[in-house]
Amino acid sequence: MGAAADRWRELQSGRGIPEHIRRAAPADPWTHRAADFAPPAEPADTPSRAAARALAERAAAWSCAGASVLDVGCGGGDAAFAVARPDPSPVARVVGVDRQADMLAVFAAAAHERGIPYGTVQGAWPDVAADADRHDVVVCHHVLHNVVDLPPFLAALHAAARGPAGGVVVEMLPEHPMAWLDPLWRHFHDLDRPPSATADDAVAVLREELGVEPEVRNWTRDRRLPHDAGWVARRLCLPASRLAEVESALATVPPRRTDAVTIVWSP
Repeated sequence: MGAAADRWRELQSGRGIPEHIRRAAPADPWTHRAADFAPPAEPADTPSRAAARALAERAAAWSCAGASVLDVGCGGGDAAFAVARPDPSPVARVVGVDRQADMLAVFAAAAHERGIPYGTVQGAWPDVAADADRHDVVVCHHVLHNVVDLPPFLAALHAAARGPAGGVVVEMLPEHPMAWLDPLWRHFHDLDRPPSATADDAVAVLREELGVEPEVRNWTRDRRLPHDAGWVARRLCLPASRLAEVESALATVPPRRTDAVTIVWSP
């Protein structure tokens, strides 16, 4: 493992929640509510969607058939289903991979509603990469900052993209998505959080481990307001009895960053 991968691992490992705080948490701070991840009827026109759409159109033209899209860490499938819009769609099939069964249920319902053939694979990437098979387009949105050992994760994304027309599209934030809560960890737990790994660190691992020089696009997404006090309290391992304190403390936190990064490469 090279220096970039070591740096990523060290920074990501430092973002873990100390065991004494985790044990006292009233609920799992990492579980997401599947209902929050239902994909919109009309996807946002982002650089990530445009890049994946272009790859799907290229793959469909090369094969004279619709493209297959794999969504790793799919949630409700926002990334995959965005590729299929607008009509005429180049997408013939979508496959979602996620740890949570309830997320895959949302993904399946969205595929059914849109009339798109689909498959689902439950489990952690890259452990289930063989079950997911290979596809024309591989999308992976806002997952890398959940990964500590990045080289095998990226290698499996790379290997999952098939054919001369396929490719991989990763979307992430410039820094850890929970970094905006660092002042509140200090406020409630007297815990100073270490620096976050960055999108630049991820690109450095990709170059070092796979020899890939990706296209990197920096852009600004629509401003998203901070989550409500209940959501934040759960992330901070705090009980419901402290919601009023959390609400008050949220008013002191600087606005969340609205920039995002799209990383694109082909095998």
